[in-house]
Amino acid sequence: MKFIKRHLSIIFPLMAILLGLEFFIAFDRTTKQYEKSLQDEYSMLIVSKDEMNIDDITAWDKHIIKIEDINKSEIIGKINQAMEVNSTTDAKIKSAIPNFYAAKIDKYLDTTELQKIKTNLLKNPQISRVETFDSVYKSNYGLFSFIKFSFRTFIIFMSIIGFFLIIKQMEVWNYIHAQRMRVMEIFGAPLLFRSKVLIRVAIIDAIIASFITSFVFWYLQYIVIANGNITILDENIGSVFSVGDIFILLFTSLFIALTAVLIVVMNINHPIKNSLNS
Repeated sequence: MKFIKRHLSIIFPLMAILLGLEFFIAFDRTTKQYEKSLQDEYSMLIVSKDEMNIDDITAWDKHIIKIEDINKSEIIGKINQAMEVNSTTDAKIKSAIPNFYAAKIDKYLDTTELQKIKTNLLKNPQISRVETFDSVYKSNYGLFSFIKFSFRTFIIFMSIIGFFLIIKQMEVWNYIHAQRMRVMEIFGAPLLFRSKVLIRVAIIDAIIASFITSFVFWYLQYIVIANGNITILDENIGSVFSVGDIFILLFTSLFIALTAVLIVVMNINHPIKNSLNS
C-alpha cells in the first residue's frame, strides 16, 4: 500500500501539470479557430467618394486583405420608393450617394490596431469615412483576452505547485535511500548510478502520468464533447486532442520528473560529501 501511495504522490502532481499543459494546448488551438471565425465575420465599413479597388486600399494599410462592394442600387431603390422621385432626381441621388465597401482584415487585431488602420485609411483623400464598429469589437476582444489571460495564469500557477510537490516527494524518496547512497558514495559510485532508483521511479511515473492524461483527453474529445452541446467545442472538436499530443505529454513528463530528480540529488549530494570530508 505504501508503494502505491509513493507512486501516486508523484503521478498526481505530474498529471496536474500535464492536464494544465494539455488544456493550454487545446485552449490555444480552439481559440485560434474561434479567432479565425471572428476575423471572418468582422468587416469594417469604408465610405469613398470614387470607386476603389483592393490595391487602392492596401496601399494605405497592409492589414486589409479583401474588400466587398456594397451595392448602392438597393439603397437608391429604397430612397426612390420612400420619396417617389422622378428620373432626374434619381440621377442626382446616384451621383450624391458615395461608394460603400466592406473591408476584411488579415487577422484578429486589438482595438489599438483597428484605430491605426482607420487613421491610415483616412489619409487617403478618396476615403471620407471609416467605421470600425469598435464598441462591439472592443467588448468581444476584451472578454476574449481576459479569458485567455486568466486561463493561462491558472495553468502556470498549478504547474508551479505541481513541480514543487514532485520535488518534495523526490526528497522523501531520496531520504529513504540515503543510507544506500552514502555507501555507494564511499565506494566511488557515480551520481547517476547512485540515483538509479529515483530515476527509474521518475521514468515509470512519468510514462504512467502521460498516458493517463492522454486517455482523459481522448475520453473528453470522443465521449464527452462528441455527445455534448457546446457549440464552440463541437465546431472545433479536432482541436481538443491529437495523437501528437501523446508525445508532447510524454516528453514533458519525463523532462519534469528527471529535472526534479536531478535537483533533489544535487542538493542532497553536497551534505553527503561534506560528511565524508569531515
